[in-house]
Amino acid sequence: MISKENMASVVRRYGVLFALIAVFAVFSFMEPTFYSVRNILSIIRQASITGILAIGLTTVVIAGEFDMSFASLAGFSGVLSLILMGKVFMGAIPAWILSVLAALGIGALNGLIILFIGVPSIITTIGMMTLLAGFTKWLTGGSTYYAAKFPDLFPFLGRSFLFEIIPMPVVIFGIVITVFVVLLEHTKIGRFFHAVGGNPKASEHVGIKVRRVKFIALLISGFMAGLAGIMIGSLLGSGAPGMGDGYLMPGISAMFIGAVFLRDGVPNVWGTVIGSLLLSVLTNGFVMINLPFYLKEIVLGSVLIGAVSMVAIFKKGSIPGVNLL
Repeated sequence: MISKENMASVVRRYGVLFALIAVFAVFSFMEPTFYSVRNILSIIRQASITGILAIGLTTVVIAGEFDMSFASLAGFSGVLSLILMGKVFMGAIPAWILSVLAALGIGALNGLIILFIGVPSIITTIGMMTLLAGFTKWLTGGSTYYAAKFPDLFPFLGRSFLFEIIPMPVVIFGIVITVFVVLLEHTKIGRFFHAVGGNPKASEHVGIKVRRVKFIALLISGFMAGLAGIMIGSLLGSGAPGMGDGYLMPGISAMFIGAVFLRDGVPNVWGTVIGSLLLSVLTNGFVMINLPFYLKEIVLGSVLIGAVSMVAIFKKGSIPGVNLL
């Protein structure tokens, strides 16, 4: 017989998964087309970009820092790739590579400011978020950018399908999940991320290069933002000044929701994936059953506050990666 303590532990560790199943069941009951294969794939596609960004943030938070610039960086990278293809007439692959390299450079700059100058990560990345928003507006001229013609390969990352049924963003998301589950859970560098985030001083005493590990985590966040950005550009086919802004709160929410899945207050890849799917199901469901537009913000804000509160409870008042001083 399962004890009350064991039952409480199961509910606590898997509550987010239970919530995902329950929300999916409720929307399916209210709207039968909700659980169609086509809509399920649409939900996962919506979750893919948020999930990729949130996994990058998860890596940074595991290492004990925070990144508020990932969404703006995604928008900047996506617009840059479109400008390179539409104005410079560059091929899709070179444009994508240069855009991701630019995002890596921004991640490296964040790392230098945070780790070698000593500015707290949340302050640095808020500043970088604002800076990137300005550069993105400069690139687009403050309005949505369209090009008369893009390379034939341009739609591949965002609008193509594998076997004519699985959206390419879902395929890329699956690859990212696999890579990061292995990286963060089954490799030495993954163990270093967890050790540095848990106790940087103890990590230094056992020979771990703390600043190097944190720097790598910030590089990863930059890379993931760049990848997500070129996917957004490919999906939308145009570049708006605030193209990445809508991913900031969902990305943060997915990471914090995931931190209460499997582990008590510790961000992890599978939790972030479940959190991304839960947010996507909620967003899709609100549209399908025609709920008022403002209800989405109310519910998602409540979910974020609830998730952060749970993490704070599990971590005894300490929010991972968020240190202003």
